[in-house]
Amino acid sequence: MKNLRKIIILFLFIFLAGIVVTALSINTTLNKKEPSKNLKTKQDTVYLIKKNKKLA
Repeated sequence: MKNLRKIIILFLFIFLAGIVVTALSINTTLNKKEPSKNLKTKQDTVYLIKKNKKLA
């Protein structure tokens, strides 16, 4: 019985550790920002505003 309890506890520990590692990995992936995409959008917007001022 003692061996069975040890096996169950070890399984639960590995299972919970896997869930924690997976959750942290997904969380860090979702928190990454893409600065190049936002910067390009801002530059395009500034360009279009300047272009519209020249045309008007």
